[in-house]
Amino acid sequence: MRLDQGINDYLPPSGGIVSRIAPTPSGYLHAGNAYNFILTYLLTRSLGGILHLRIDDYDLGRYRRDFVQNIFDVLDFLELDYDKGSTSVGDFERNFSFKTRAKRYENTLEKLDEIYICECTRATKNAYENGIYTKICKDKKLKFIKDKTAIRLSVDENDEFGRQVAEQMGDFVIYKKDFTPAYNFASVIDDEDMGVNLVVRGEDLLPCTLAQRYLAKKLNFGFLNAKFIHHKLLLDGAKKLSKSSKSPPIDLKADPQIYYKMVASDFGLNLCSADKISNLLYEFKLKNMTEKLLQSQIC
Repeated sequence: MRLDQGINDYLPPSGGIVSRIAPTPSGYLHAGNAYNFILTYLLTRSLGGILHLRIDDYDLGRYRRDFVQNIFDVLDFLELDYDKGSTSVGDFERNFSFKTRAKRYENTLEKLDEIYICECTRATKNAYENGIYTKICKDKKLKFIKDKTAIRLSVDENDEFGRQVAEQMGDFVIYKKDFTPAYNFASVIDDEDMGVNLVVRGEDLLPCTLAQRYLAKKLNFGFLNAKFIHHKLLLDGAKKLSKSSKSPPIDLKADPQIYYKMVASDFGLNLCSADKISNLLYEFKLKNMTEKLLQSQIC
């Protein structure tokens, strides 16, 4: 499918669109995940783009093989195909786990000069003010000790992105105490290596987007020019759906139309088109939803 000129005005200069569905195997997927997967699929397919499945297993402590299997089961249930990525739990663990890219992350870490070792925890006195780290380890010149210290990036507040990151997150962790890369660090490297230039995520990840764009700028990554769409969050009462709060998992015995209709309803699409993902995609393209979203949601 060729892009029309109007849409081209909002897309990365590289031409072809590359996006990803990037769940974490830290719990069973919930309705919010389904909403994100469907919207990512519709946007990418409407642009004739390449869609990756990238399973972000950066949190080793919460990883379980049945959570990975659930990701494949949910994608099958929603009838969402993808172009690149693993096809089974075994394939994922052998060929796609973040552990297979450990050297890549370490090599990238060596390119960052503005980092320091931190021994603080959330309970450390005076370490945080209004949720922002107060930099009390910045000038201590500590040595990294596995399981006792982490590595933080010193954020340049004179930089356009850095100033916003400082306000939202402060000096954030890029390597955890177990010497595995933190989400914001690993994710931006993986997106760069995949050539991702369109990211669809919940509005709760706006701070992560700022941190990742700041990192991309520091590392001279093309990912800096990616476009981001932040969608609303699905709520369970007054709180957002999340795995950590044990939100109800997707019922794989239900009808996927339940989830198609959530997206159709939110974007003013004909609910009759929510009987099949192919019909929903047709309606999505018919209503020019891709261009409307890119116009209104770019950051």
